[in-house]
Amino acid sequence: MRRRLLVTALVGLAVPAAVTAPYATAASSHAPVLLRDAEAGRQSAVINGKAVQPDTTTEPSVAVNPANPKNVVTGYQMGRVDGGGDASNGYATTFDGGKTWKYGTIPGLTKKNGGDFDRASDAVVAFGPKSTVYFSSLVFNDGSGESGDALRSAIVNSTSHDGGRTWDKPTTVIDDSGGGLNDKNWEVVDNGTGSGHHTGRLYVVWDRVAPMLVSYSDDGGKTFSPPSVVYAGQGIGAIPLVLADGSLGVVFMTDVAPTPALHTNPGDELAEPITGLSKIVMAVSPGAGLIAGGAPLAFTPPATVGAYTGNEPRLQRASPGLPTAAVDPKSGRVYVGWDDSRFRTETNSPVNDPVLTWSDDSGATWSALKNVRTGRSDDWVDRFNSMVGVAPDGTVSLAYRQRQEAVSAADMSPFVDTYYVRSSDGGRTFGAPLRLNRSVRADARFAAFSRAGAMWGDYNQLAVAKDGTVYVVRCESYALHRGEEADFPPAVHHQRTWVAVVKG
Repeated sequence: MRRRLLVTALVGLAVPAAVTAPYATAASSHAPVLLRDAEAGRQSAVINGKAVQPDTTTEPSVAVNPANPKNVVTGYQMGRVDGGGDASNGYATTFDGGKTWKYGTIPGLTKKNGGDFDRASDAVVAFGPKSTVYFSSLVFNDGSGESGDALRSAIVNSTSHDGGRTWDKPTTVIDDSGGGLNDKNWEVVDNGTGSGHHTGRLYVVWDRVAPMLVSYSDDGGKTFSPPSVVYAGQGIGAIPLVLADGSLGVVFMTDVAPTPALHTNPGDELAEPITGLSKIVMAVSPGAGLIAGGAPLAFTPPATVGAYTGNEPRLQRASPGLPTAAVDPKSGRVYVGWDDSRFRTETNSPVNDPVLTWSDDSGATWSALKNVRTGRSDDWVDRFNSMVGVAPDGTVSLAYRQRQEAVSAADMSPFVDTYYVRSSDGGRTFGAPLRLNRSVRADARFAAFSRAGAMWGDYNQLAVAKDGTVYVVRCESYALHRGEEADFPPAVHHQRTWVAVVKG
């Protein structure tokens, strides 16, 4: 039964202009400050099919130009479909550090948007050298009868040569007419220049439930190598990382037991045998940057980073254990995080905290798990959609979304906020959380809806520029007009892509 409410508060009404003044005064010269938070993009795709939810964007990613800290691109789904996918994928680009944005539709993905497929999904962006931007998309047919082959799914790449202003027609990474759904694509560019690196090489990873695959391009995304197997077993949520020596690491989640990990802290609970739980793992392709173009990549068996002991979010779809990961460009340290409940003390708690661990030997051993939460362990606040990045000076940035829950789902707050924390000592300690969404609060009653929950996305993301500026992307849902009726499940959808800019 729907709970019907009338929106009367001023929070989340008409879309405000970007705020350009800091929201907080730094306690010290090193404390982070929110410079601005602005709407970056909204739905621009042509609606295709009755199942599409209009005026929705969701599950965004973001990347910053390694040569220009003010050039940032974000990608996102537009027109979410409850059962999966969207009308098409969109982008938003800034050249002034997030003060103004240009947004639009990636060309050539879905039928009514110039492409061959019924649906798109899983929009991921990555920057390479010379202002080249890569946009990875999952595209597929949905069995609606509009297409001849309901089993067809593909991973495609779109390339921009001008920092995200314009986009080429998509090229194919893999295109299947059966034999398993390609899913959860992610990408990274080798921007290293030292020994062992292949500067400009683009890696794309994805899963087919099993196996997990990788392909790469050495010609700016025009062509891709035949897929290589990262892991023959089941896996999901792969994050590719270019390691300090040019090797390729892939972090992902699996229910199939891999090689146990070694942990540097003998008292850590992760040193105990891990059985019966989903695992966060990492596989490595040693010397990947030295492999000749077109040749296959070989991976070590994945080693366990940690056990996932979190909770499925209630009444929302948002990162059920999928990892976030980043490499310190200064030291080579690998950071991996996810949402977990092991540090909670509520009875039968359904909520999570952001957690973090790191490795200084390319994944051979891992630190004790760090609980990033501040505040009480029994506050019934769910902290989810963890996202991590590392600045050139080694500063660790972590952001997450949070929602006030309650014993009864009927008493949960409909609002979601976004917070940012930072560590200057390699993840050992973090400063006080900084709230990023001061103009709007995500309201589940106007959200995109998918599989019985508000669709915030299986991932959100942050990107760190070479000057330390941090860009945090997420999609915010809210009323556009005073007096709009608020329902759950939502009857009216308004969800748009916002980017917060943090400096400190």
